[in-house]
Amino acid sequence: MACSFESSIQRGCDLIHDFSCSPCEDNGFNTEAHHHCTQCKTYYCKNCISKHNGLYQKHAVLGRKDVKKWETALGVMDVLERCGMHPGEALKLVCGDHDHLCCTVCVAIDHRQCSKIHHIPDVAKGIQRNIEFQQIPMKIAELQNQFELMKEARLKNTTSLKKTRAAISDEIKTIRKKINEIVDNIEKTTLQDLDGMIAELEINLKKDIETCDKMTIELQNMIAAFQTKAKSSDSKSYITYRKSQDMISQSNHLLRDISAIECYNVTFQANNLIEELLSAVKTFGAIEEQTVLTKQGRDPLSDPNHIFSVAEYKEYTVKMSDDEDQCDIIGICEMPSGEFVIADWANRIVKLLDNEYRVLDHCDVPEYPWDVCHIDGNEVAVCINSKLLFINATKGKLVTTKKLSFSRECIAAAHHGGQLYISSGTTLYVYTMSGKKVKRLYKDKSGERMVEKCAISNDGKTIYLTNYDEHQLITLDNNGNKLSSLTDPDIKLPTGVHVTPAGHVFVCCSNTVLQVDKDGKKKLATLARKEHMEVPLALFFSSSTSSLIVGGWEDTLLVIKLINV
Repeated sequence: MACSFESSIQRGCDLIHDFSCSPCEDNGFNTEAHHHCTQCKTYYCKNCISKHNGLYQKHAVLGRKDVKKWETALGVMDVLERCGMHPGEALKLVCGDHDHLCCTVCVAIDHRQCSKIHHIPDVAKGIQRNIEFQQIPMKIAELQNQFELMKEARLKNTTSLKKTRAAISDEIKTIRKKINEIVDNIEKTTLQDLDGMIAELEINLKKDIETCDKMTIELQNMIAAFQTKAKSSDSKSYITYRKSQDMISQSNHLLRDISAIECYNVTFQANNLIEELLSAVKTFGAIEEQTVLTKQGRDPLSDPNHIFSVAEYKEYTVKMSDDEDQCDIIGICEMPSGEFVIADWANRIVKLLDNEYRVLDHCDVPEYPWDVCHIDGNEVAVCINSKLLFINATKGKLVTTKKLSFSRECIAAAHHGGQLYISSGTTLYVYTMSGKKVKRLYKDKSGERMVEKCAISNDGKTIYLTNYDEHQLITLDNNGNKLSSLTDPDIKLPTGVHVTPAGHVFVCCSNTVLQVDKDGKKKLATLARKEHMEVPLALFFSSSTSSLIVGGWEDTLLVIKLINV
């Protein structure tokens, strides 16, 4: 009723109207108003309006169909003195329990149980002598000034954004120009190869044509000589006969050589890798909003080196009744829907969990799964030896869609910018989404598990690797250059690594869960130890709940609720 102008409601024995007839109210009657005079600034019922109209025929009167205009017809002071919830009622009371200005309708509906209802004239005595009252105009003027300054700052920001747009546009055009130059050079080189090959074949064809012309003339001369010499002496005829035989033999030999090649042809096999690489890249670069907050508005979580502390630890069972072995959770990722997909190595199962970590569905895989990563939308990819199995998680169900095969082991995977980052245990490769190798990014063959798991920062510029054999966290740039290698007493046999969109980095080791700085150079906090989980293997930070979900050699997930410190 508070938001509706047209309705009236019954509360106990009181009939409450949004707008009451002013003359009736003055005479002690409670009558609903159906008209409003903009000149008199008064409300009238059906009976009273006829008397008003008889006296003031030229006044502008609004009916119920224009009820939304009644409030706007009031002056500023009238509006201030009217109830915001019930515009037809004047503010006459104060609720001390809620420190709220009220009209009689407010009290009847929302404040019946309140014990401190005061009449405004009683609490308003001496208000004009109050220092805070006297400072109100100055405070309002200051706020007006601040809004004007804020408006100017926003206008300047609008102008700067336009300049930024133009600068980034120029940078994009420069990138496009460089790409065009590269493509032009590729085209030029390819055409040069084509022209060289065509020229070489044309030389061979010209030689064959010249040979044919030469032999045709020599054979014609031989026929003429044979016809002449055949009528002369036997000796001359014999010589002509022998030379003709030699020429016939030579001609047959040349014909065999030439006719061995029916024709020369050139084919073209397009390099599809170029198209695939360009198709996988959706933009020329990451366009990110950089909101510069004031000191008061700055979110500590936006700092990638902000240190978390633990609020609580909770465990959730993910073992199913038909699981043959104890769960071995080796991979975890979160879906956009808030559901989770986990890889259970021991039972060779991929499980879909709801946001309460209850198993919704599962999918058997043909081999032991080593990792799972989110690709895009509802799609995840599961590492199974030398294959990557793609699974769609939709409406609480897991459905296998396709798979990619590699010529090497695939024990960990990450996805960024339309490309796959695949670890073989000793090497980190970059592949297209169709499974074609783009490049080898990093290699260390001094052990068998030098590249265990990987995680990529949101901007794609930093890559984190766990080195299981050397007890290290390795940090690379996106060209594969090593930026740092972190060792610490708490980093023993590191497995899982995760980086949040804000840049917070978490690592799980043989019996610890750690937070490290974004540069991968120092440990910031130890968030869990052996008493919380025996052997952590994989972890994922859920931004929606500010929780670390940790899996390992147990039938339960450890959910670590994190808080700011």
